[in-house]
Amino acid sequence: MPTTIDSSVMAPGIQGLFVLDEEGKRIFAQYWTGDCKITGTVKKQKEFEKRASKKTTSMANMADADAISFEGYVLVFKRLGDNSILYVLGDPDENELMLVTVLHAMEESMSSLLRGAMDANSLLSGLANICLCADEIVMDGLIMETDSMLIAGRASMAQSIKQIPIQDQTLQQFANVAKEKLANVFR
Repeated sequence: MPTTIDSSVMAPGIQGLFVLDEEGKRIFAQYWTGDCKITGTVKKQKEFEKRASKKTTSMANMADADAISFEGYVLVFKRLGDNSILYVLGDPDENELMLVTVLHAMEESMSSLLRGAMDANSLLSGLANICLCADEIVMDGLIMETDSMLIAGRASMAQSIKQIPIQDQTLQQFANVAKEKLANVFR
C-alpha cells in the first residue's frame, strides 16, 4: 500500500509577512493563516499588528533579526532603514532559522528593488514591488524562494512586463496581466 506524506509536516510554513511603521501602522501585510483570531477581519489583523509593534519596539537592538514567541506564534522581526519593522510570522513549532531566512530574503530583495531606500515613504511608494517580492517568496504559506537576487529580478521583470504595450506582449504575458487586473477588480 502506498504511503502518503503529509506535506504540512515537511514544508516550512509562513503564517504572515508584514511591515509596520514606527507608530505600528501597517505599510504592508499579507497573511496565509486560517487562524480567525488574526485573519477574521482587517480590524483583527491591525489589532494583532499593533500588539506585535508594542511588544517589539521596546526591544533594544533590532539591527539584527530577532525572534520571540508571541501569542502562540514565532515572530521574527528586524528594523528597516528608518524605524519601520519587517515581521515574519510562523507557527509555534516552526524553525526560527527558516523564518529568519525568509526575513532576510524579503529585506534584501526589497532593498534591491527600492535601491536601498527603506524609509516608510519609499516603502509606500514601492508597495507594488513589496507585494511582488512577497508573492515570489511565499505562496499559500509555503516558502518558494529565498534567493534575494532571483526574487528582485523576477519582481522587476513582472513590473516591466506590465509596462509593455498590449500589442507587443506574448499571449502568456497578456494572460498574466489580464488575470492580475481581474483579481484586483474582485478584491
